[in-house]
Amino acid sequence: MFVDGFRFAGMTIQSAQLRNAGIAASALRSDAWICVFLALLALVPPFFDGSLVDWSSDNDSMMRLVQVRDLLAGQAWFDHTQYRMGVDDGFAMHWSRIVDLPVAMIMAAAGAVTGSPAMGELAAGIIWPSILLMISIFALVRIVRLLGGEQATLPAMVIGAMTLYSIGIFAPGALDHHNLQLTVCLLALWALLAGQKISHGIGAGAAAAVTMAVGMETVPVVAVACGAIAVSFLVAGPRYAKATLGFGLGFASTSALTFVATVAPSNWSVVHCDALSPAQLSIAVLGGLGLAVTAFVPAVGANPLRRTVALGALAVSLALLVGLAYPQCIASPYAGLDERLKTLWLSMISEAQPITSIWAKDPINFAKFYATPLAAAAVLITILTKAANKREWLIIAGFLGVAITVSFWQVRGGNFAVAFAVIPLAVWVGEKRAAAFESSGARASLIMVLAWIIALNSSWTVAAKTLHNASVTRSAGAQAVSDDEGESAACYGGQAFLDLAAMNPQTVLAVSNLGPIILKQTPHRVLAGPYHRNIAGNIATLDAFMSAPDDALLVLRDNNVGLIVHCAGENEANWLAKIAPEGLLAAIISGEAPKWLRKTSSPTNASVNIYKISPNM
Repeated sequence: MFVDGFRFAGMTIQSAQLRNAGIAASALRSDAWICVFLALLALVPPFFDGSLVDWSSDNDSMMRLVQVRDLLAGQAWFDHTQYRMGVDDGFAMHWSRIVDLPVAMIMAAAGAVTGSPAMGELAAGIIWPSILLMISIFALVRIVRLLGGEQATLPAMVIGAMTLYSIGIFAPGALDHHNLQLTVCLLALWALLAGQKISHGIGAGAAAAVTMAVGMETVPVVAVACGAIAVSFLVAGPRYAKATLGFGLGFASTSALTFVATVAPSNWSVVHCDALSPAQLSIAVLGGLGLAVTAFVPAVGANPLRRTVALGALAVSLALLVGLAYPQCIASPYAGLDERLKTLWLSMISEAQPITSIWAKDPINFAKFYATPLAAAAVLITILTKAANKREWLIIAGFLGVAITVSFWQVRGGNFAVAFAVIPLAVWVGEKRAAAFESSGARASLIMVLAWIIALNSSWTVAAKTLHNASVTRSAGAQAVSDDEGESAACYGGQAFLDLAAMNPQTVLAVSNLGPIILKQTPHRVLAGPYHRNIAGNIATLDAFMSAPDDALLVLRDNNVGLIVHCAGENEANWLAKIAPEGLLAAIISGEAPKWLRKTSSPTNASVNIYKISPNM
């Protein structure tokens, strides 16, 4: 009987384990299907707006499309040169082919099936960001379920989907690399929190390496991920030895693979601070393998003092490597940029603005990118004071904190801060929901509603937009604002440059913001584009537009410019004309273009003015 009872108890335990595993698998499947539905639901609003894919909403997405077109047209995989932008033969873009590959595959497959390259591009513009949106929502839901349980799952789905949709980087047509970076960062965070297995570590390390290879903007987040696993091993030792071993191996090997796969062998000794190069590879390999070796040796892992010494030695080695071999990469990424470009170009790029500029000039985006992260930081403080799983919440705090810090420097970091903020806010809303369901009083329900409002990014954006529009209407008149926005929008519409596209291919002078859309819609090449490596082309454009007409003509001849394009109401053009009132661009805007320019009609878009340069001048 004792044996039978023992067997029965064992069977009961085993049955409970199987039942729990079945419940977990069922929850995983249901979460996945709901996230697919939410990603598809996000396509409904743009569909009813009249244009499912709005390529003109983002310069980087249009430029990515141009890059992928060039790749499919036969440009070499390792050749990152954009030949149709800049002076002479163009310049090498700092973007990674990691993003180009899936976009190109979708474009090629859909184009082959439909027989239309345009349909292939449309399919890529819909499918790629939708896949990333689904994965990102799924990662957020799984993280929140892990930390907040079943009660926080619904808030994670609603808040996560609405938040990611609101920041715009997953909208149809968004081919820019920021959506892939955010998606992979969320996967890395999920793997870090999921457990102590070697597979969890490998997943987190590989994801960290991929997001760094896609773009250096996420290096601060990657540093937090590396620090999180190192500190976990330092504090808990053998408990996190397998995860640390996996992270180190995943980070080092994936960094090496992406380097070999995306960097031309001729550039394996060329250091770049803004893209994956020997500098980043050597740091990743030393750091990753150093972590792996430290975690692999039992004598080190079992002893706190030895762990401290080993990890300290690794940190010193990495600091010496960076300081002695790559000191130039410690400085600001724009430290070497020409001063005129810093003042006249970089200061106009919206995603590169600091928090002080956003606060003063753009209250709507201030609310959009800073309200929920700051609210989440406050919620995190309260959670940390009472949470039993402090390690997990400290990792969340690290990811959120570094994203908020980056967003203070450049608002582009706000995309990551807003996404990471979903995690503590969803758990918080889940707690208030549970309290409201358990209580019969109105107070708990009121607190729950208030929590929902605070956690939803769109609540802050709508409130800021309402207040801002009311203020502008009182001070300037609603019609004036509407007209100005209409003129600027005419410069970036889907058919803005049809007349320019019909002309013979030649070099076009236009402000940098118009560079990507001209490349996308026409066969011409342009001098300027909003990219920091295009130094010569952007300087030549400033020299031409801001110099007196006769001096500008010399610049145009030196760069074989055949056409000048100006679009009425374009903000960058108005800014440059205001700074240089005696310059060529100011003369064009005022209707006093020099005699050596001949204006051609643009019947399809009255806002676009095209000028031919007389060959006799």
